[in-house]
Amino acid sequence: MLDRGFREFYNNHANKVYTFILWLTQNRSSADDILQEVFVKAWKSEKIPSEQGEQLPWLYRVARNAAIDHYRKTRRFTDLKRDYTLEQKSCCGLPTEDKGIWAWLEKLAYTEKSILYLHLRDGYSYREIGEIMGMTENNVRVKAFRALKKLKENSSKKAL
Repeated sequence: MLDRGFREFYNNHANKVYTFILWLTQNRSSADDILQEVFVKAWKSEKIPSEQGEQLPWLYRVARNAAIDHYRKTRRFTDLKRDYTLEQKSCCGLPTEDKGIWAWLEKLAYTEKSILYLHLRDGYSYREIGEIMGMTENNVRVKAFRALKKLKENSSKKAL
């Protein structure tokens, strides 16, 4: 039987972590597998932050690493297909009804996807994202700027 405290921890964070993983993978099946892996790691870990405000950033870091590991394993065996049948709502201020945007996001590195998600969707500052991802605030800022610049260039090419 699950510990009551862990069940509460899961209920408080699972939806946000799943949405983050889904953003990275664009594949429900992969997101389900990775979410399970993240919380198994959390269950086994003795490093879960005790403070509520530190738990979600810690889980994002675990989820991002698990997504990267999952991709490394699966790309050897199959071309990872993106699930464009997802009912996509406006996410991160990007026009999700435009499948070109999602195709562009697919080409981004996990780091760029993670930064855009955490900053635009969840409202984390560049400093906070740096702490989550183990990067400097300046590095996060530069990567975000470059990723958004790519998006603007892609949008303007499409308008032509």
